Amino acid sequence: MEINAIGIMGANTTGTGLAEIFLKNGYQVRIYDDFKDSLNVSLAKIRWSMHQAGKEDLLSNIEGIQDLSKFKGADIIIETLTKDLEERQLAFSKLKDFVEPNCVIAAYCAVQPLKALVENTDLPKERIMGFHFIQPVRANALVELVRLDGTKDEYLDAAINLLRKIGKTPILVKDNPGQIVERLFRPFILSAFKLLEAGKGRPHEIDAAFKEVGQLPVGPFEAVDFVGLDKDYNATRSICEALGKPGRLTPSPMELRLVQYGQLGRNSTIGFYIYEEGRIVGENPILSNVVKYLGLKKISKEEIFAELMRPVIEEARILASEIMASEYDVETAMKLAMNWPKGPFAYGRDLEHLFVKKQVSEFEKLDSY
Repeated sequence: MEINAIGIMGANTTGTGLAEIFLKNGYQVRIYDDFKDSLNVSLAKIRWSMHQAGKEDLLSNIEGIQDLSKFKGADIIIETLTKDLEERQLAFSKLKDFVEPNCVIAAYCAVQPLKALVENTDLPKERIMGFHFIQPVRANALVELVRLDGTKDEYLDAAINLLRKIGKTPILVKDNPGQIVERLFRPFILSAFKLLEAGKGRPHEIDAAFKEVGQLPVGPFEAVDFVGLDKDYNATRSICEALGKPGRLTPSPMELRLVQYGQLGRNSTIGFYIYEEGRIVGENPILSNVVKYLGLKKISKEEIFAELMRPVIEEARILASEIMASEYDVETAMKLAMNWPKGPFAYGRDLEHLFVKKQVSEFEKLDSY
């Protein structure tokens, strides 16, 4: 089976980026959205990008639609909706009447397991799978591809070939809460919050130490500000609940307070940092009111790095055993998603001496003073 005609559900940032990528690679694309304004903005962005790239001749290959029946003829329909489960199930229940007999359905699959979406729908089980594109979708090569028990090889192979043709690297993942990337992003960010709350540095010091020791491009507070604190908190809560509420993945009350204040990260111009035109220009001044011991205690850069990476390595081991993922796939997913030069297992081996846990005396606990 060969895929030539692409349908995209959702004219959000991901949907717009995907439509542009497929268009530039010569595919026929139809992009759907309930809201006309969102659709028009998406198409305007795509037209602008195509003009900038000198590929205006390809614009005849894209169409914005608000009628699901116009997905007839599509070889694949890719959902990018991030709405709640009930809304997504309703959208798919409307779509099923317009899906061709060989059309692949690629549902958005990042935080919630795919089976939660398909359990109460009449979607074709043999042709459904999950796609998780990592932001920014135009620049990041990784796609987590989730296969269900009923997914047939011919449709899976067609999807893999499609992704490779547009320059993406698909990693096959067994359906689970958070897949690989979202699951391992949780302990990374939560460990940064714990460092902050323990007074072991301010956000910029923790970010700088992590980047310097690991030769990494972005620190945890920069990363969570980019994602959005509201999205991160909701993802943490969903994954934690789906896994039976393990203590190690409990959402942070500190993050919730910032969300309640509307300080959501880069898009709201303030999160852990203050932003102007997308650049960091300062640190959030109210953190000292939210974090009791902010910056009170200084520790080495190596210790900061170890306390951030150790929980990621431990969670990676748990995840690999749960879903029978190979070390290679876990390493590849995290390297591509986070732009890390190494995966967590490689850091664990290469910097093994940093991850030996030391005894903590009562004098090191700030509440004992």
